[in-house]
Amino acid sequence: MARLSLFAVAILAMVLSACSGNEKDAKQSQRARAGLVVEAYVVNLQPLTQGLSLSGTLLAGEEVELRAETTGKLIEFHLVEGSTVKQGQLLARVNDSEIRARLEKLKSDLQLAEDDLQRKQRLKDINALSQQDLDVARNRVDGIKADIKLSEAQIQKAEIRAPFDGRIGLRHVSPGSFIGANTILATLIQDNPLRLEFSVPERYAYGVKIGKEVAFTLGHYPTEYKAKIYATESVVDLQTRALKVRALCSNPKGELLPGSFARVSFTINGSPKTMLIPPHALVPVLGGQNVVLTRNGKAAFVPVETGVRTATAVEIVSGINPGDTLLLTGLLQVREGSPVSTTIVDSW
Repeated sequence: MARLSLFAVAILAMVLSACSGNEKDAKQSQRARAGLVVEAYVVNLQPLTQGLSLSGTLLAGEEVELRAETTGKLIEFHLVEGSTVKQGQLLARVNDSEIRARLEKLKSDLQLAEDDLQRKQRLKDINALSQQDLDVARNRVDGIKADIKLSEAQIQKAEIRAPFDGRIGLRHVSPGSFIGANTILATLIQDNPLRLEFSVPERYAYGVKIGKEVAFTLGHYPTEYKAKIYATESVVDLQTRALKVRALCSNPKGELLPGSFARVSFTINGSPKTMLIPPHALVPVLGGQNVVLTRNGKAAFVPVETGVRTATAVEIVSGINPGDTLLLTGLLQVREGSPVSTTIVDSW
């Protein structure tokens, strides 16, 4: 009787094990039919905005090295280091006493020549003088006037005047110095407004617009300043493959110094209707990129063409359409045509 009971227990255990196995197989079969559980995102159109951090340099609004156009001794000197000057203000003058003396003599000669011309004109009017003598007198007057203009131009060359409003830098000569035509007296800069110069990579050059505002900081200082783009280079640099850009920034207090390093924050506003996906949704393949879509509950690998990349998104130019369901997880496990069970997420 005991043996019969043991045999019955064994038979019962085998039946229970078989049932359990069948149940497990059924669950696995059900899971296989349901497919891999993955997260997915429904592609839609959204604006593309990208921020770039670029290196730049502050330049003076205008900058010139003050030089004389002639050789001689400085007899006037009004260069005060760090002072502001107005356009046309006399800053220095080379000795031009000989030229001025010659100018005075030419003015006197001109008066005599004009008086002589008037007398000869009266004589010609009564036919008491030949036309040739009158022409000689007229040519003499014209020649003296030309010599006067030449002397005045030489006097202007002896003067060093401010070509624009600005600030004098450090001077390199002293009053009474003998200077040549290539001697630098000082540097004059215009420090309000200043120019901000930076280069934008070629692939982002489409985002450069005249009048666009950019922000920048100096070195490690947190203060943020604003500037507006006013001009760009006409071509992309062949060496750096970047477009040089210049912007104007006001500097009424003079706290910004030309030559300073600047960190420029440049925002690019792309198309307002762009298909964006997360970078991790791309599947690299030979010669391009694929994404995995779910169609009728099955995975489908689709080649795509990418555009602009940001730190968090990739622009899709072609290959998919708005409304497609894009797989975000399980990309290494799925195969073409394999069933998937998706959980839709609003963001990545």
